[in-house]
Amino acid sequence: MTLRRDATADCPECHLPMFPVAAEATTVTLECANRHRTAAAMPADAALRRLVRGWVSRRGAQLHVQHERWEDDADDG
Repeated sequence: MTLRRDATADCPECHLPMFPVAAEATTVTLECANRHRTAAAMPADAALRRLVRGWVSRRGAQLHVQHERWEDDADDG
């Protein structure tokens, strides 16, 4: 799978955009809204690697905030 210049790709199953959700030294895991996952090679281009890491960190921050909201809701109940 080849990443676009914005570090996204098209899902081979449903053709929705896929976004990086995890990154390791040599691979990037991408996921679409239908939760289809696939792996791609970590790009050699430094700017594209930064974009991949940016997508992953923003998703991590979003999940962190969501978990805080769930904890707050549980405390209120």
